[in-house]
Order: sequence, then C-alpha cells, then structure tokens
Amino acid sequence: MLGRLMMRFGVEESRVKQQVATGVTVQQQRASLSSGPDGARTLALDEQFDRAWRRVGLALDRVGFTVEDRDRSKGLYFVRYIDPQIDGGKAADKGWFSRLKFWGDGEKPKLEQYRIEVKDIPQGAQVKVYNKDGAQENSDTAGKILTLLYEQLK
Repeated sequence: MLGRLMMRFGVEESRVKQQVATGVTVQQQRASLSSGPDGARTLALDEQFDRAWRRVGLALDRVGFTVEDRDRSKGLYFVRYIDPQIDGGKAADKGWFSRLKFWGDGEKPKLEQYRIEVKDIPQGAQVKVYNKDGAQENSDTAGKILTLLYEQLK
C-alpha cells in the first residue's frame, strides 16, 4: 500500500521498490549543528525566520528552559538554564538524611541567564547562544543548549 501511495505522489517505480524492500525512507534534515574555527557553535535551520522563530520557541518550551523574555524584532530569547549534571552532582554528594532536611542552608543551583538569537540568513536561519552580557558563549553549556535544541529541531 505504501508503494502505491509513493508512486501516486510521483516517486519513480524503481526507487519505490528499493525503499519498500529495504524499509528505508528518505528524511530531509531540517537542522545542522556546526562549530566554527574559534570554537563557537551554531545551529543552522533550513527555514526562514518566521517559522524558525516559532519552532525554536516551541523547542525551548519542550526542553524545559525558563523563557524570561523575548524580543522578536531582534530575534532574541532570554532564557535561564541549569545544567542537570552540575545540579545532579551536588545532590548526589549528599546523604539520604541530609536530602530530607529542607529547612537548612542548602545551596540552590545557580541559574545562568543566556540569550538565544535566531537570525535570518540567506540559506534559512541561524541560532547562536550568547551570555547575559551579549558576548557569544563558547562554553560547554552553550554547546549543550544547542545540542538540546538540535535534537528537538532536526
């Protein structure tokens, strides 16, 4: 049935037979993650700004970022991110009884603020991570943020 449907939509019969026999379907990659010579990572999307802005916003919500503010005219999302490995490592060091103590002077995980920029480029859109001061972020955390977004947008 799938073969008939594919031929109806204009796929060549030889290609239909090959893909149905192997069970492989061609999926177009809509996002790509790259790293520049200075270590700055970027996420390229194969969509224009309007659609990319919407998809990045939805991805941020799905991943669990706290979006504090957004400025669509500049293409910026202002988000807070807690690295789960850093936060989880502190909790793992404590014992069972000390984790029950909720009234103590427990250290709260440090919330880092980042700016996620969605920029229109001729090939589509580009996503970069900046720190709260506006300088491009090259840390491992910025790489994790872009990797999380890539997993949602690909």
